Amino acid sequence: MRLSACLTALVFITLPASAETVSWSDEQQAVIDVIADGPIGIETDFSAWEDKYHPDWTVWFVGNDSVREKPPHMQAVRDYIDGGARVVGYEAEFADVTILDDTAVARFNAVETIIEADRSERIVHYSGTDVLVKEDGQWFIRTATVAFTD
Repeated sequence: MRLSACLTALVFITLPASAETVSWSDEQQAVIDVIADGPIGIETDFSAWEDKYHPDWTVWFVGNDSVREKPPHMQAVRDYIDGGARVVGYEAEFADVTILDDTAVARFNAVETIIEADRSERIVHYSGTDVLVKEDGQWFIRTATVAFTD
């Protein structure tokens, strides 16, 4: 009996946060909506994807010595897509969205599925932390931190 109770407690204690049902506020959902599609559609409307990012956006890939600014990053992504790669899948699971006035922090795990130019499939797993700012009633990603998980 005692072992059964311990095992039951262990299962509930170790359940991942994703097993919980989260009820996001309207403002949290608005932040999620900016991030939720990831790079889906960049092959046909690159500008719509790029416009989600603030003009002063930077990204830091964990382990790198410095951040990457928006212009060179976007050019590298555009070159990659123009070279024949296609993003065919994106899923993000949000762990937390915190809002303070016109600033938000979203933490999430994501899986991106890409078909490379040579038609091979590439699956990228990562965790991200995005800081967003609200300007003229619209949320923009201001900075991102990306940690590849495999």
